[in-house]
Amino acid sequence: MNEETTIVPQQPAAPPEHPAVRQANLTSDYVVLAIGVLASLAVVGLVFLTSIASFIYGTEVVAEETGASPVEDFFGNLFGIAIVVGVALAFILTLIRMMRQQMLGNALQVEYSDYAWLREWSNQVAKDLHMPRVEIMVTQDPVINAYAFGFATPYTIVLHSGSIRWLTHEQLKAVVVHEMAHVKYRHTQIGTYLNLLRMIPVIGTLNGWLLDFWGRRAELTADRLALCYLRDGKLVKESLIGVHVGPDVATSFNDIAQQWQVYMTDNYFNRFTQTFSSHPFLVRRLRHIDAKTEEFTPIWPPKTTIVRKKPITKKETAASDAATEETTR
Repeated sequence: MNEETTIVPQQPAAPPEHPAVRQANLTSDYVVLAIGVLASLAVVGLVFLTSIASFIYGTEVVAEETGASPVEDFFGNLFGIAIVVGVALAFILTLIRMMRQQMLGNALQVEYSDYAWLREWSNQVAKDLHMPRVEIMVTQDPVINAYAFGFATPYTIVLHSGSIRWLTHEQLKAVVVHEMAHVKYRHTQIGTYLNLLRMIPVIGTLNGWLLDFWGRRAELTADRLALCYLRDGKLVKESLIGVHVGPDVATSFNDIAQQWQVYMTDNYFNRFTQTFSSHPFLVRRLRHIDAKTEEFTPIWPPKTTIVRKKPITKKETAASDAATEETTR
C-alpha cells in the first residue's frame, strides 16, 4: 500500500534586515545607559541606606519601649516599598494605554485618510527594519514636532498638524523614520520603565538628569537611522531645521549660519547647558549628521536611477504609421 506524501510548500525566506539598523546602532549607547541606570540606582541606594540607618536607630528606641522586633518592621517596610513600585509601574503603563485611546478618540489616524500613503510607506519601512508596524496619528498643534510612545504593540507615532502643514512629504518621511527608530531600538520601552526612577520624590530630578545623558544619545541614534535608511543627509538636516527654527526662516539657516553657530557653541558652558535638555542642541545634531554622512557615504551602494521612457503621443504614432506605409509601397 502506497503512502501518500504531503508536500509542504516552503515559505519564501524573509528579506535580510536593512543594513541601516546595524550602521546606526552603537554599543556605546548601551554603555551610557548602563552607567546612567547604575548612577541613579546608587542615588536611590544611598537614600535608602540612610533611611535604613535612621529606621534602625528609631526602631531600637521603639523596641526598648514596646518590645517590637526591628527585623519584622524592616521587612514589612520593604514589602510596602515593593507594593508602591508595582502600583507606580501599573499606573505608568495604564497612562500610556490611555494616551493611545485619547489619540484614537481625538486625533486623525492616517490609515484611512488622504495621508494613507504615509501608513503604507511606514509599513514598508517596518518590514525593512524587521520591527512591528506603527500607528500614525495627527493631532492639532501648530508647532512642528512628532513623538513616539508605547511599551508593546501597538506602538504609536504622533505628528503635529504643524508638521503636516509645513514639511514636505520627503521631510515627513525623515521625521517618521526618526520616530520609528525609537521603537526599533526599544527607546520607548526603556523610557517607560525608567520613569520609575524619575518619579521618586526629591531625587527624581537628579535621576532624570543622569538618565538624560542616554536620552540625548538615543536621539542621535534615531537621527543616524533616518540618515542610513534614507541615505540623504541634506534631507534629514532640512527636517531637523524645520522642526527647530520653523518654516519661515528654515531656508535662512544655511551652511554659513550653521558654521557660525557651531563656532559660537563650541565651549564647555554650552555643553553643560545641554545636559539640562532632553535633546541634543540642533547645531550638534547637524554636525553629527555631517560627520556620519561623510563616514557612511563610501560604503553605501549607489542609488539606482529608473529611466522612464517618454510616452509616445498620438502625433508620433501617426507619423510612424505613415512612414511604415510609405516604405511598404
